[in-house]
Amino acid sequence: MTGRRTVLMAALAALTVCGLGAVPARAADLLGAVSARLADAPVIRGRFEQRRQLAGFASPLVSRGDFLLARERGLVWTTREPIASSLLVTPAQIVMCGADGQVQQRLQADAQPAMRVVSESVIAVLRGDLAALSARFAVAGRLAGKDGWTLTLTPTDAGMRRAFARIELAGDRFVRHVRLEEVSGDTTQIRMIDPAAEPQLTATEAQRFD
Repeated sequence: MTGRRTVLMAALAALTVCGLGAVPARAADLLGAVSARLADAPVIRGRFEQRRQLAGFASPLVSRGDFLLARERGLVWTTREPIASSLLVTPAQIVMCGADGQVQQRLQADAQPAMRVVSESVIAVLRGDLAALSARFAVAGRLAGKDGWTLTLTPTDAGMRRAFARIELAGDRFVRHVRLEEVSGDTTQIRMIDPAAEPQLTATEAQRFD
C-alpha cells in the first residue's frame, strides 16, 4: 500500500469524542469494569512489536519500535526496525516522517473528516478509552482473573466498516495486545511491551508534538 492508505493503516496499526450514549446496559457494565482496571495516566510510554500478515503472503511483515502516548496531545509511534520512521497522530493531523526526520506526508484532520475518525480511534484504542470506542464500535468481551480483560470491537461507523471487520484488544492495567482484521483479509497484531505510566512528558518529548 502507498500514499494516504499507508498512513491510515500505519496509524491504526500503530483520540475522546463522546460518552457512552446509547450503549446497552450490559455492554456499559463491561466497559465500566474494564475502565476501572486500566491505568489513567497523563503519559504512557513503551515499546511495540507489530506483525502484519498480508492476504496471500506466507510470512508476516515484522517491525519493532517504541511509542509515546500523551493525554490531550496524541501519539508518537516510532519504528526502529527494519526501516526507521516515525508517525505523529494528534486530533489535528497525522504526520509521517522518514529516518532523517523529514516530513514525508502530512494530513490535516479538519480538511478530511475521515482522518479525524482515524486519529480519534487510534488513541482511543491504545489508551483503552472505552467511552470513545463505544461511539463507533459494538463492544463485547469479558474480564479475566483479577486484572485481565479482553474486548472485541465490531465497527458500527460506516467509514470504519469499509476498512475493518473487527478489532480485538486484551490487557490489564494497560492495553497489551491489539489485533486488527481488515475487510481485505489482511491482519495486524501489535504487542505492547513494558508500557509504563508517567506523570508528564519530558521537555524533549513535548517538542515531538509541536
